[in-house]
Amino acid sequence: MRKTFRKKFGCLFFALLLTLSLAGCAGTAVDETAGNEADRAAESAVDIAAESVADHVEDTAEESVADNVEDTAAESAADNVEDMAADSTADKAPVPVVSGVETITKHGNVVLEITFDEMKQHDMEIGDIITVTVGDASYDLPIGTLHSDVDAGKMVCRFSQEHQQVGLLINMGSFAAETGIGEKQTIEEDPGFQWEILIPEVTLCLKEKAGYLEEYFARNLTRTNVREDYPELSDEEFGNFRAVSVTGIEENYLYRSSSPINPALGRDTYVMEAMEKAGIRSVLNLADSVDDMEGFAAYPDSYYSRCQVINAEMSYDFAGEEFGESVRKSILFMLENEGPYLIHCKEGKDRTGVLCAILEGFAGASLEEIGQDYMLTYTNFYGITPEHENWSVIQDSNLFRTLCSMFGVNQLDGADIQAESREYLLSVGLTEDQLDQLAETLSPAAEAWEEDVLDGEAA
Repeated sequence: MRKTFRKKFGCLFFALLLTLSLAGCAGTAVDETAGNEADRAAESAVDIAAESVADHVEDTAEESVADNVEDTAAESAADNVEDMAADSTADKAPVPVVSGVETITKHGNVVLEITFDEMKQHDMEIGDIITVTVGDASYDLPIGTLHSDVDAGKMVCRFSQEHQQVGLLINMGSFAAETGIGEKQTIEEDPGFQWEILIPEVTLCLKEKAGYLEEYFARNLTRTNVREDYPELSDEEFGNFRAVSVTGIEENYLYRSSSPINPALGRDTYVMEAMEKAGIRSVLNLADSVDDMEGFAAYPDSYYSRCQVINAEMSYDFAGEEFGESVRKSILFMLENEGPYLIHCKEGKDRTGVLCAILEGFAGASLEEIGQDYMLTYTNFYGITPEHENWSVIQDSNLFRTLCSMFGVNQLDGADIQAESREYLLSVGLTEDQLDQLAETLSPAAEAWEEDVLDGEAA
């Protein structure tokens, strides 16, 4: 603005000098009378020019002052807005909070000392994304209420309403082992293991408010344990009890269900009745230790207690060695005991679902058959049918992605599922002869038919 003022003033001053020069020239070119008139004309021109210069100087000065005032006010307002924004940002900046590790569960879930109310005081709630720092590493996790709020192999900060705990876990994995928070050791005393906590504290900090809320609502499913809430289901369906009916497995020879002895889901009595009706002889209990099993009120003197049972105590880390060893022992148990067989964990969903998927794939079932059998549990528990928008999401994220990890492939479409399943079973320590025996075990009727054909050809 100052440069503009100086430029305008210089132009006007030059105009005044030019006018005076012209007036002087006019005075020397005429006679004395005309000179007087010229003098008066020159004086008038000077007056007009001076007045014009004064007016322009005054106007320019006023404009300059006004512009300077306006600029100053604008700069001041901008500074104030910037300061206010900075203050607001500082006030709302996420504040990290440190929590101790309270314990590590059997399957590697990390239970924190912080409560959910304390997390809410730091503006961390269900549906938010937080950053969890463990030692020198940081991980971005959504806050949810179920391990299935994220895909298989993904991390989640879980608020357990049942136990009022805040935990860090991996859907179908071990958070403690993956992050190095703890190391699992085998001991002779019950329960046969202990976790050594190597990193006793973690840091939690809000990263994105409501950043996972839409996904959380899409995944969050509601189930009750009240029989009357499922009038459309049979007692067997309510108990998630069914025969595994896929290609390669004899009909009504391999069954799966939720727990027949654990009353937590309110389905145990229905499953117990169904397994007796089906004539189950051998049970693969993937969830309970012997002591836990015998401690359930429904176990003593039950039909279940008269069956052959293996307590596999299977982990959720499906790509881990511990899970593979449980699979190996479970298969050997099947080879040593007669069917019909029942496979169950607590819900009959994840551990049961993955083991059944391996057996189905090994027997020759298609990927579509394997996926449909897995998803029947979601139909029985949550009413999810193939038409539901989350059917494919759940099937892909929970089952197919887990199988990809176990088989070491990027996708299952186009893969030889039977060959991949067989290769996996070999990788956990089973032999070719044992797998041939397993094929006969899963489909004894087919084996008997083949023997009859061979005998006929020999005759």
